[in-house]
Amino acid sequence: MPTRTNASADGGMRLASLALIAMAVVLSLSNVMIGHRDASAFASRQRMRRMGGGDGRPIDVSVRGGLDGRSDDGHRRRSSEGDADAEDDENDDEIVVWDGKLVTRILLGEEPFPDDDGGRRRRRRRRRRLKYVPGTLHLGHADALRRCYVNATHYAGHLSDRPQSLVSLSDVHKLIYRNNPKSSSSSARHAMQDFLEGRDHRMKHDELEKKVHEGGYSMISFVREPMNRFFSSYDEAYFRMGPWMGGGPIVDDKPRVKKSYLDNKYKMDKYPYLYAGMRGIRDFQSKYCPPEILRRGNALACNAVPSIDDGDLARRFEKFVRDYSGLDPFDIQYVSSLNNQVSNLVFTTGEPFPFTALYNSTEAERGWQDIAREHGVEIPDGEMTHGRKISRRFNMSMVSDATKRKICRILALDYCCLNIRLPRECSSDENNDNDEVVYCAMERRNDETMKYALESMVIHPWRDP
Repeated sequence: MPTRTNASADGGMRLASLALIAMAVVLSLSNVMIGHRDASAFASRQRMRRMGGGDGRPIDVSVRGGLDGRSDDGHRRRSSEGDADAEDDENDDEIVVWDGKLVTRILLGEEPFPDDDGGRRRRRRRRRRLKYVPGTLHLGHADALRRCYVNATHYAGHLSDRPQSLVSLSDVHKLIYRNNPKSSSSSARHAMQDFLEGRDHRMKHDELEKKVHEGGYSMISFVREPMNRFFSSYDEAYFRMGPWMGGGPIVDDKPRVKKSYLDNKYKMDKYPYLYAGMRGIRDFQSKYCPPEILRRGNALACNAVPSIDDGDLARRFEKFVRDYSGLDPFDIQYVSSLNNQVSNLVFTTGEPFPFTALYNSTEAERGWQDIAREHGVEIPDGEMTHGRKISRRFNMSMVSDATKRKICRILALDYCCLNIRLPRECSSDENNDNDEVVYCAMERRNDETMKYALESMVIHPWRDP
């Protein structure tokens, strides 16, 4: 017969086995619950990418509270602290898209920046940034630019290193117009010179600031929808950097233009396909100009008719966009229209010029009439027709949406810092690939790395090209 001691031991072993089985069941159930929680969280984040508020703008649906993108007390809530919490916050910054109206209120100091949790500062591996959609801020172009941070090192290829800038200056009306190529600049010169007693002037930057801050001068410019400007800029830069600029009838009486081309043609070495098979200007013209016009010998008339490009020029353009980093624009030095617009509107340090107003070039005539009226001058209707009306030489209808999305990414600085809405092809509604969508960031100014930013809260692209 078994002893009492052995029976007790057997009973203890059975109890231990039952305990192990119970623990295994609990762990299994926990894993199921954790897996369900993770799946739910993933699904919720996917919904965040797709859903929007009543005004069509994306919101963070994981935040409690109303459509203003915040919880009931104005901040996101978490149930845990520590490194995992900080990492979750950084992941949230990538996923959550904030409402532009709320971001505007934070920029203007009407709402606090949401970088704490119920008053408790949390550890973050990176500074917090709020993601939002370009063009959704409730700010004009000039107010948005004033809050822009431009990384002057990253965009060095766009920024001029000269201590002066080309402006049209009217001392009579205390008005400074900053030239912004491909943004109704020809019409602007006409308005300044013929109606507002202005003159072209390369103004030193310290003189410019003194006139605005101490002399009571107003400073203005015009901006253009970035993608449309890019098309126009490429068209002009393509013509100016073609091999026909190295010699021939176009430059025979323009030695300075020829020299500029010869000094800068090395920039084309990385794009050998752009002019493949072309030796002279006639080779280029035959690709976009109807032959009957060329036979008449009136090449300028080619600019007034639709292009006959069969896709050859468009394919060259698409290859260029594919290979172009967005950081090394090719064109004649100091007049590159392929530079982004913001680079024409800031000092060499990236600090924004002290603009009074930035106008939309699509309404240039009305804009100049309003400007002139403020100075007691009338510009009649129909006067602002001095811009060069040139048909696009490459067939824009053959440019793919994928190429247009790449262009938007290249021009993210313009879309964000000028607060301009994205074209349909580049919007999140048309784009399932989140990596291809352009977003903007708003964050506190870093006094060490953003010392030339003017405001305590700054905006810039979420990702620079």
